[in-house]
Amino acid sequence: MRKRILLAVMAASLLFALPGCAAEARPLTITVTFYPLYVAAINVARGVEGVQVRCMAQPRAGCLHDYQMTTADRRALAGSAVVIRNGAGLEGFLDKLLPSLGAVVIDASEGVALLPERDAEGDNPHVWVSVSGMIAQVKNIAAGLSAADPEHAAQYAQNCADYVGRLEALGQEMRLALAPYAGFAIVTFHEAFDYFAAEFGLRVVAVVQADHASAPSAWELKEVAQAIRQENVRALFAEPQYEGASVEVLARETGVPVYTLDAAVSGPLSPPPYGAYLEIMRKNMDTLVEALS
Repeated sequence: MRKRILLAVMAASLLFALPGCAAEARPLTITVTFYPLYVAAINVARGVEGVQVRCMAQPRAGCLHDYQMTTADRRALAGSAVVIRNGAGLEGFLDKLLPSLGAVVIDASEGVALLPERDAEGDNPHVWVSVSGMIAQVKNIAAGLSAADPEHAAQYAQNCADYVGRLEALGQEMRLALAPYAGFAIVTFHEAFDYFAAEFGLRVVAVVQADHASAPSAWELKEVAQAIRQENVRALFAEPQYEGASVEVLARETGVPVYTLDAAVSGPLSPPPYGAYLEIMRKNMDTLVEALS
C-alpha cells in the first residue's frame, strides 16, 4: 500500500514538473502606466486566457507629468511581465527603474509623429487624445503583446482589428460633426488637446496653464485674455481632472463661457471599461458642437 502511494506521489510530482503542464501555467501580468492605456490594453487583451491587465496610477491621477510613484507602484511593476508606457517623455520617472525590472516594455507612442511642447523643449506626450493617435497606440500595444506572448498573437491581432474598427468609425463620426467648425479658435486648459485639434481642424490659440507644474501668473492670464479677444474665441475649455479657478477668472474677464473637455485620463476600472474612450470622445464631440454653434 505504501509503495503504491509513494509511486502516485512521484508520478504527480513528475507531472507538475513537466514543461507546458497546466500546473506550470503562469498568468501574463501586464501593467499599464495610466488610464487611457489601460482601456486600450484591455481591448487588445480581451478574452485572452491567462492575461491580467492592471493600471499603475489611480484612475483619477490625470496626466502623469508630475506623478509620484508609490511603494505599491514599484511592487506592481516588479511583478509584471509586460509594462506598457505612453512614452514621448510622459513617464520620465520610469526611465531609471524599467531597465532593472526585466519586463518587456511597450512604448505605445513609438513611431508616432509628435508635436512639440508649446513653452518647453521636448515633445507633447498627449498622443491618445487624438483618435488617430489612439489607433496608433492600440496597434503598438497589439504588436508588443503579440511579440511577448506569441501563443496568443492571433487573438491580439483580431482584438486589435475589432477595436481599431470602432475607433475608425468614431473618428469618421467626429470629422463629420466637427467639419462645420474647421478653423475655429479655442482655448484649452493645457496642451492635452493639441493633437485632437490638429486632427479635427480646430486651432488652439492659447492654453490656460502652459506650465503643468505651476498655476498661471497674472501676466500669463492677461496674455490668454488678449488671445481670446483677438481670435474671437467662443468658448473656454476646462478639464474635469484639474481645478478650474484660472479658467473661471478668464471667463469673468472676457465674458466667454466655460465648457469641459475630457482628455480621457480618468474613469472606472471595474467593470472593464471597454467602451470608455469611445464614450468620452463622443461626449467631447457633443460639447464642442454645443460650444461652437
